[in-house]
Amino acid sequence: MWHRYFTRFCGRFFYSAIRVRGTERIPAQGPVLWLGLHRNGAVDGFVYATALRRPLVFMISTQLRRSFLARLFFNGIAVARTNDEGDRTANRAALAACVALLRRGGELFVFPEGTSALGPRHLPFKAGAAQLVLDWLDAGNPAADLRVIPVGIHYSWPWAFRSAVEVVVGNPIDLALPEGMAALGRLRELKRRMSVGLETVGANFADAATQAEAEALATLAAHAGVASRFPVLKAAEREALPACRIPWRELEAAAVACAVRRYRGVPLWTAQRSDDGGACGELLMIGPLVALGIAFNAPPWLAATWASRKFPDDRNVIALWKILVGVPAGALWLAAVVAVLSLRGMWLMLGIYVLLSWIAWAGYDRAKRRAVQVSNAARPRVGARPCFEATIAALARAFPHAAES
Repeated sequence: MWHRYFTRFCGRFFYSAIRVRGTERIPAQGPVLWLGLHRNGAVDGFVYATALRRPLVFMISTQLRRSFLARLFFNGIAVARTNDEGDRTANRAALAACVALLRRGGELFVFPEGTSALGPRHLPFKAGAAQLVLDWLDAGNPAADLRVIPVGIHYSWPWAFRSAVEVVVGNPIDLALPEGMAALGRLRELKRRMSVGLETVGANFADAATQAEAEALATLAAHAGVASRFPVLKAAEREALPACRIPWRELEAAAVACAVRRYRGVPLWTAQRSDDGGACGELLMIGPLVALGIAFNAPPWLAATWASRKFPDDRNVIALWKILVGVPAGALWLAAVVAVLSLRGMWLMLGIYVLLSWIAWAGYDRAKRRAVQVSNAARPRVGARPCFEATIAALARAFPHAAES
């Protein structure tokens, strides 16, 4: 039980906003087999647990159970993947445990890709989830009793502290199969349906450049309040945003030529020039407090930063290393500060420390965004801001009702 709340804490602590689309598709109770797209390493599990707020049991790699530190963060039914070291003969027992969990009305979460990547397309889906459903059906359980629901995950800046995430819940997958179909045919048909369901909640692009452009447009739309990320990504996937690409590419060219500061990878100003003064005032008010809060927690902050540069072998595990090192270091630092200040009776200082730490955590993302907006507004870049405004206007025309949904 404690592990469930701990993983939710990690997700909520690291990311500033976790929005869920399609909440009406979430069943009131189990059994449920959740199929999740895998993007940002094991951190995806923290986010899904936080977003869905369900008693989820994850199917995890045996690699995540080998060290004491990993066992603190990861819990679930362990299986050995094809590229994992270890005995794969126990996988059949693990699959049986998964079916038993579902028969008890539990909720199992599976990553059909097996591993994660932040590239332009999802990785090949494995057949394990389809085999689980077949095992369920072959055990005499009715297809109608099990809900199989695909979910997608979309990060504004996956490895950044206090960035935003959007989780998309898809429609349940139909499990009814034709009579007389051979076992292999049933497996392939279930896998096909699961693949289609997962692709509806994800976004796939031809190459990394197309992906970067789509994600930039989604980030701009979200910051301007025009639309959330998912509708923009899906429209870009369908190549339905030609009117937005032109001003965006002009903005990119102007931003490079004028050395415009970026936030989460995009050049950023306030939505309207009249808002510049308010942004500056807000930065002056919260910026110093956020900086003090970070300074008071410099050891765990520096430890997480060091780990994110030392250990990751790809972008999709940067956030994981920040959490794996930063959370324990932060807990130890907090305990030390509380103990020292309490023993010395410095209650006012303790209160100030707690308050500034909370302000730094809650206001970090906003202060950083305001700093970029104010900096870009204070040093006019000829041609860049009009291109920014033109891009936002094009997005608003493309999604006239998206912000209301």
